[in-house]
Amino acid sequence: MAVYGQSLWLPQTADEAENMAFDWLNKFHKEMVKPENYAEKILAQYRLGMKAKGSIAGVAVVVDEDGCAESQGLDAAAIYHPDDAPHLPLPGCPKGGRCQCVYRPVMTYQSKG
Repeated sequence: MAVYGQSLWLPQTADEAENMAFDWLNKFHKEMVKPENYAEKILAQYRLGMKAKGSIAGVAVVVDEDGCAESQGLDAAAIYHPDDAPHLPLPGCPKGGRCQCVYRPVMTYQSKG
């Protein structure tokens, strides 16, 4: 039940806010059929964000839970420079453009630890 001055839709913690911020991006990229230039296009955008001294520290790969063996072997904690990130979909992925592995930007505040 909603109470005046409170919202059931606002995150209560910083972690919830961070997860909410990227959930839409992950879902959108996972559900789209990836064009042949998916990796080049997305990585170029992140590269520009880094060159502009923005808040992007690098790129992470969010692996498809039902993905190929090669994707399951990727380090979930790895932060890549866009020039060094694996190209998605990975070579030999049986799902091809329907692979649900996606890139996600890693923000500078996330990479400090």
